[in-house]
Amino acid sequence: MLKEIHEQPTALAQTLQGRVTNGDEVTFDDFAPGAFAGVTDVQFVACGTSYHAALYATQFLASRGVRAQAFRAGEYATSPAPVKSDTLVVGVTQSGETADTLSSLRSAHSRGARTLAVTNVVGSTAAREADDSLFIRAGPEIGVAATKTFSSQIASLALLGERIIRDRTGLASDGVSELLESLESLDRDVRRVIDESRAEEIATAYLDEQSYFFIGRDIAHPVALEGALKFKEITYEHAEGFAAGELKHGPLALVTPETPVFAVFTGSHDEQTLSNVQQVQARGAPVIAIASEEHDAAIETADEALTYPDATAEVAAILANVQLQLVAYHVADHLGRAIDKPRNLAKSVTVK
Repeated sequence: MLKEIHEQPTALAQTLQGRVTNGDEVTFDDFAPGAFAGVTDVQFVACGTSYHAALYATQFLASRGVRAQAFRAGEYATSPAPVKSDTLVVGVTQSGETADTLSSLRSAHSRGARTLAVTNVVGSTAAREADDSLFIRAGPEIGVAATKTFSSQIASLALLGERIIRDRTGLASDGVSELLESLESLDRDVRRVIDESRAEEIATAYLDEQSYFFIGRDIAHPVALEGALKFKEITYEHAEGFAAGELKHGPLALVTPETPVFAVFTGSHDEQTLSNVQQVQARGAPVIAIASEEHDAAIETADEALTYPDATAEVAAILANVQLQLVAYHVADHLGRAIDKPRNLAKSVTVK
C-alpha cells in the first residue's frame, strides 16, 4: 500500500497525459467533440471507494448546473432510478468486475440509458459491456485498500465532467483554466505532500483512541468519507465520515476528548466547516485540519494540521486525500495490522 501511495504522482501523470489541450480543453481519444452533447442528466453507480469518487463527480457536475446523482450500486441494481435515452449512467469500478456495478449498468442499458464504464482495467467486463469506456490509467494496484486508483478516478471524473459541460453548452465551465492548470501540476503537488507529510507524527500522537471522525463539506465530503473508509479498512479501528453540517444532527452526541476529528478544508465553504470544528473542540475533541498551507484560519484553529500546496477546491480534494491515506497507513503500521490484505476484504468484489 505504501508503495502505491508513493506511485500516485506517476499514476496521475498517466491519467492526465494528453487529455488537457490548449490550456482549457479536455480531449479524450475515444470521444469525438460533441460526444456528450445529448446528455441531460448523469447517474453514477459504484461501491466502496469508487462510490466516494462518484459522489465527488456528482458534486462537481451539480455545482456547474448539470443534473447528477450518485447511487450505491448494490441498491441501484435492485431499486433502479428512472432513466431516459438521454441519461448517461456511469459505472465507476476500479477492477471493472464489481458485481453490483455490473448489474446496475446492465439494468440501465436494458431500460434505454447510455452507459459508460470508468475503470482501470482494459478488457474488463465493465469495459466490454458498457456502451463506452474511460480508462483511468493508474497502472496495476495490488493492495486491497484503493489509493492511487481513487486519486486517478477523481482526476478522470473531473476531466469527464468538464467535457460533458463543454459538449452540452459549447462553452467551458467558469474557472476551467484554473482547474486544468491545477490538475497539470497535480503530480508535483502530490509528490510534495508525500515527501513533506507529518502523517506519521500525527498517527503516533493519536493511537488507541475511542473513535476517529472525519468531516468535510461540499467537495470535501466524499474525501472525508474515503478517509474514514481507508482508516477502518486497514487499522480495524472505529472510524466514521460525516458531512460537516450533519454533526449537530446526531453525531455530535458521540464526540468526546477520545474522538479525534479530521476536518477536511478545500477552500469551498470553509467558514462553515470552521464553525463545526469549534463545536467539536467545545466538547473537548482534538481536531486535525487537512488544509492548504496558505489556510491560516484552519491551521491556527485546529490542534494539529496536515497541509498541502494551494490548489482549486476540486484538486485540493485529491491532495487532502493523500494526507488521509498516509495517516491510515501509519496508524495501521504502528498497530501491526495486515495492511496489504486486511481481514475479511477482497480487492475485487465479484459477488452480490
